[in-house]
Amino acid sequence: MRRPEDAAHAVRAGADLIGLIFAPGRRRVTAEEGRRVADAARSARPDSPPLIVGVFVDGSAGEVNEVAAAVGLDLVQLNGDEPPETVAAVTVPVIKALRPPPGTTVEAVLKTVAPYAALQRPPVAYLIDGYDPVAHGGTGHRADWDLAASLAARIPLVLAGGLTPENVSGAITRVHPLAVDVSSGTEIDGARDPTKDPAKVTAFIGAAWTAFVSVAPAPARPGGDA
Repeated sequence: MRRPEDAAHAVRAGADLIGLIFAPGRRRVTAEEGRRVADAARSARPDSPPLIVGVFVDGSAGEVNEVAAAVGLDLVQLNGDEPPETVAAVTVPVIKALRPPPGTTVEAVLKTVAPYAALQRPPVAYLIDGYDPVAHGGTGHRADWDLAASLAARIPLVLAGGLTPENVSGAITRVHPLAVDVSSGTEIDGARDPTKDPAKVTAFIGAAWTAFVSVAPAPARPGGDA
C-alpha cells in the first residue's frame, strides 16, 4: 500500500494485514510515508486493527529494525536471500519469503527452511511466491499451487504469486494457506504507477473471506494487501 486512503479502504473491506514495501521498486514507500499509511489503516478499524507488515529485500537487520521501530511494524516480510542470522537479529516477528523455481520438490523447500526453523525465534510463516529469476515479488507470476498445498500441511504458509479476485477462492480451497498476499492483482490495469483499484480490492477480500470460511476453521488473519 502506498496511499493512506487505499489502506483504509482495504481495512474497511476486511483486510487483516496491510503491506508496506520498503524495498527498491515502484511500490516503495519511505518510513514517513509508511507511518501515515499504517496510521490510516489502524484508524479505519480501531477496535480490531490490522497488522502492518513491512516488506524488505536483502536489507541488514539493523536497517529493518530501524524502519520497524519508526513505522510501528507488527511483522516483517523478508523477500530476498536473507540468511538465518539476519532473521535471528530482526526484533519483530518475521515472514520469510521463498520463490521456488519450477520443478522444486517439497523436500528441497523443507531443506531450505530447516536452518530458519531451527532458530530460537523462527519465522512465524513462510511465504510461497511465484518464481522470477530477478524480481522479488509483485510480478504477477503464479506460484505452484500443488507444491504450496503439500508444504501447507508441513509448515505455516502464506500464499502469494499471481493471485486475483477471480482465482483467490480456488487458490485457498486448493492450498489451505494461513493467509494470502496480493499486490499487482488488485491494481488498476495499465496505470503508470502501481495504484490500487478499490473495486478489485473489495472483490479480492470478499472472495478470500468466503473461501477461508468454507475451509474452516478460518484463520485469525485471513488476508493481506500490499
